[in-house]
Amino acid sequence: MTEMTLLTDQQENWVQSTLDSMSIEECAGQLLCPMMPHFSTEDWLRLLDEIPLGTLFIRRMPLDEMRSMLTALRDRVRVPLLVAGDLEHGAIAIADKSTSFPWPMAMAAANNENLMRSCGQATAIEGRHAGLNWTFSPVIDLNLNFNNPITNIRSMGDDPDRITRLALALIEGLQQNGMLATAKHFPGDGVDDRDHHLVTSLNTLPMDQWWELYGKVWRAVIEAGVGCVMPGHIGLPDYQGYRDHPDEALPATLDPKLLQELLREELGFAGLIVSDASPMNGLATRLPPERRVRESIKSGIDIYLFPNTVEDYRHIVEAAHSGDLPEARLRDAARRVLEAKAWLKLDESFFGPEPTIEQTEAFQVASTQMAEQSITVIKQGEDFPATLPAGARVLTVTIGQVNPAFGIVDLEEFDAALTQRGFTVTHMLNPTNDELRSAAKEHDAVFVNVYTLPYGTPGTIRTVVGHFNNWGWRSIFAEHEHVYFTAFGSPYLLYETPHAPNLLATFGGAPEQQQAAVRVWLGEVEPQGSLPVRLPKARVQRFELG
Repeated sequence: MTEMTLLTDQQENWVQSTLDSMSIEECAGQLLCPMMPHFSTEDWLRLLDEIPLGTLFIRRMPLDEMRSMLTALRDRVRVPLLVAGDLEHGAIAIADKSTSFPWPMAMAAANNENLMRSCGQATAIEGRHAGLNWTFSPVIDLNLNFNNPITNIRSMGDDPDRITRLALALIEGLQQNGMLATAKHFPGDGVDDRDHHLVTSLNTLPMDQWWELYGKVWRAVIEAGVGCVMPGHIGLPDYQGYRDHPDEALPATLDPKLLQELLREELGFAGLIVSDASPMNGLATRLPPERRVRESIKSGIDIYLFPNTVEDYRHIVEAAHSGDLPEARLRDAARRVLEAKAWLKLDESFFGPEPTIEQTEAFQVASTQMAEQSITVIKQGEDFPATLPAGARVLTVTIGQVNPAFGIVDLEEFDAALTQRGFTVTHMLNPTNDELRSAAKEHDAVFVNVYTLPYGTPGTIRTVVGHFNNWGWRSIFAEHEHVYFTAFGSPYLLYETPHAPNLLATFGGAPEQQQAAVRVWLGEVEPQGSLPVRLPKARVQRFELG
């Protein structure tokens, strides 16, 4: 693997000479990574004239527009920019005309290291052509608690060995093709059932078990040379000395004990540390605004993500001039930013070459193969594959998560794939009980497609159309002989519908996954996925009081 820390003499000289030439104000600018989703090119240029920023997080836009904007920004700055994106399932998250890959849990269900390298390669090559050079991936959290509102299908499961193998392959594909990878969220999400967007969440494992599970993965990716680590607003109370009062533990983004002692010294990480988004309440509830950025950097954060840019820049500069933020710490953080830029060779070439037609076709093949290989039978049932006569009347029902931030994915590709095979398809979105029962009587088969995303909701379906007038889809199998359930997203559907006759899991709703689900249901291909998480089950247990 290409380690970020291995710089040539020429690169080290560039880092040192650049750092020596930088004022406190210029160093401070390197430590902020703003996201301005509504900014035009002119807006960014005005901000760069005011603050010598070193990094930025880009919004999704057409490829030509992105390249044009980043060219203008590149030409305005003295030190090349790190340009970041959350590319957890490909550069498509930011750059259009890029390949869309499945969510990480689907990647884990496919369990194919070669496809993971291809995903990393595609993300890097397509991203670098667009001007992206830094991805906030891979997610290496273990999804131990199925009620966790953040991890779920963003995680590669709960098996540290599988996560390690696949994460290393993905990092290799990314970094060997010039994309800085970021392992997240240190010290590890997936234990708590709270959301660190709302509160400091906790990894409450005792340290012996943390080392067996999370520590095993973190040590492996660090030894393999991952270039960047993102701490979450997550505490590790047993390590921090708060075993008896866990909620008093600071988030990793504010605690030098976690960043300097555990991450730097015990795990040996020498690369770049970027905070998780600073507006999140897991950080914001712990300190007043003027202290957050200062204390984060003092604790060991090198880049402060999504700052209140003008005010936080001023806070850093004032703290450095007053001595409250030691200048040595400021320059140490700036050095690590410059080292990342040197490793990426941004001073030589900001944009990567355009992917060839052959590369683009190969990336799409890899995405399709990953989607197909990830389809997992959770409960097979007697009617599998689905028995549909030619020209059958098919009712498809999307049970969609109502989330204003992400809208509803209506799974149109699933319907299109059935129509292409000669079936007459009727579609319903979140029908009422009476609407569903009435329609089901007029059709030969019913496909119930449940789509859930892990952002800010538990890994269950309680928040998916939970009103009493919309629960009929959970029992429609008791009234119709041919009902087929697919979990597009969270795989934990059976916990709340344990008597459903069958269940496929796709771990996401991308077009390739919808099409692959149809192929599996109709028996055109064999299901190949292996479930990367343990499913929760009800059990008789004693409730501890007091």
